[in-house]
Amino acid sequence: MLKEHPSFVKQSIAVLDTALIFGSFVAAYFCVQPFKPLSPLFSYWPMFIGFIGFYLYFAWTRDLFSVLQFNWMSHLFTRVVMIFVSAGMLGAAILYIIPDTHNSRTLYIVFASISFIIVFYEKILVKAFFLFLRKRDKNITPVIVFGRGRMTSTLNKEILCHPEWGFRVIKTLDITSSISRFEETLKKNYVEEIFFCVPRHVTKNGFIIDPYLQVCEDMGRPARVFLNIPDSTRFANWKYHKFLERPTLISHTVELDPDQLLFKRLFDVAGSLVGLFILCLTLPFLSIIIKATSKGPVFFTQTRVGRNGRRFLIYKYRSMGIDAEELKKDLLDRNELEGAVFKMKDDPRVTRIGKFMRKFSLDELPQFINVFKGDMSLVGTRPPTIDEVTNYQKWHYRRMSIRPGITGLWQVSGRNKISNFNEIVRLDLKYIDSWSIWLDIKIIVRTIFVVFQRDAAF
Repeated sequence: MLKEHPSFVKQSIAVLDTALIFGSFVAAYFCVQPFKPLSPLFSYWPMFIGFIGFYLYFAWTRDLFSVLQFNWMSHLFTRVVMIFVSAGMLGAAILYIIPDTHNSRTLYIVFASISFIIVFYEKILVKAFFLFLRKRDKNITPVIVFGRGRMTSTLNKEILCHPEWGFRVIKTLDITSSISRFEETLKKNYVEEIFFCVPRHVTKNGFIIDPYLQVCEDMGRPARVFLNIPDSTRFANWKYHKFLERPTLISHTVELDPDQLLFKRLFDVAGSLVGLFILCLTLPFLSIIIKATSKGPVFFTQTRVGRNGRRFLIYKYRSMGIDAEELKKDLLDRNELEGAVFKMKDDPRVTRIGKFMRKFSLDELPQFINVFKGDMSLVGTRPPTIDEVTNYQKWHYRRMSIRPGITGLWQVSGRNKISNFNEIVRLDLKYIDSWSIWLDIKIIVRTIFVVFQRDAAF
């Protein structure tokens, strides 16, 4: 059956997609040629090779070829869009490093668009094909569910309600079933996999799963153990990782997607280079004005707490007097923000040029150095001071599970109207839980509008 050769199927789908994208490339060429003079078709081979290379990488890592996996059909459209956007952006970068004789932006855009349409409809047809088969009991994996508790009941219901997953429960066994009965059930039934759903709390006499797993091993039947450990946490994600040559489960509250994290870092580096250019333009003028209007250095540095508690030195244009930290102790009773952060609208420690810089967020420009170094991100949570962290409640610490940012969701969500630190944390956690590259871009665009509206300093 098809499910017995998943690697062959994945490779076949990859070959089919390559053929379809090559056909799209040829079709795009003949669509554009009547309207724009083009070189011979194969003069543009770097365009096709670059795009198909990135496409195959992202499609393989995002399981677009894994049509036999039970969850392949979920979020299909979103995955196809993200894969084509990622491959398209990186493929477009190649256009800037190859000779103009092998380059046509019009051809590339038409080629990518036709490829997306054809590949997407191909996936729709494949999805419809497997739905057709599995709703008619074809390409089905018969399983036994062994266990007790809510997970066992939920798993049975979900498999029943989702025939497109390709599973059929032929029998459900309770953990009180003897080993001999379990073994006899395997002998008498066609079973391709056993799902073990063992609750965290069992009878007072205990339950040992080892003998049942040994039966599966002796009889050559695959066993899949569903752990109830993830149910012990409210929102942390759990993933399997092989670590120190041993199977482990790791929990985290930030989605660990290597591709998106790589894009976020590349996005940060590119943005920081733009920011450093602006910093270089402002440095001569602001340095002279800062030194002329107040005593002290041009830059303000302070130890801040970054991702997972890592300490780093933050850089800013100095907007306060050199005795700002000492004066802060006398101003704590005038804090306008309830909680671990000190905020004061008319802060007497701010210099005249400091007020101007804060009004347009110019004092934040040196933080692009932190972004380039990797201490911070363009978008993230506000980096707290060491003193602020000592006043955190336990749930506040999750806001430090990502790199802090120059701007963030709080800064573009009417921060002047927020008077409680808990509200800031909730916005930070909302950003963490719904993070994506597109959300970062949206926040950056909104930040630009905030700055030009002459909002208060971050």
